[in-house]
Amino acid sequence: MTAATPTAARRFFEQRYRAAGCDGIFVPGLAEASAIRAVVAGIAGLPLNVMAYPGLPAAAELRELGVRRLSAGAAIASAALGRARSRARAFLADGRSEPLFDESVAYGPTNALFPRA
Repeated sequence: MTAATPTAARRFFEQRYRAAGCDGIFVPGLAEASAIRAVVAGIAGLPLNVMAYPGLPAAAELRELGVRRLSAGAAIASAALGRARSRARAFLADGRSEPLFDESVAYGPTNALFPRA
């Protein structure tokens, strides 16, 4: 992020995003507090959305920096798949079933997460 970023970002967002009717901006990969602060200053009042990323400040600090939305992106699914991979490898290596059920969630509680409209 260069010193010119806030000015360039402001110009870009004011001319392009606002003209297109956008009411917010999403910046994946933005994780440093100073860079977040610079982008917030450069987007002329548009709400900033960021994605969970290693090194990202905690939600309370993000709020103070001006972030209005925090997305998990694919991180939750990726973490679940990583856990499934390690459990599958262990199961295939030793054939023990018990670890497959550690931290498992039954169908009922899972289905309850998605109420019918």
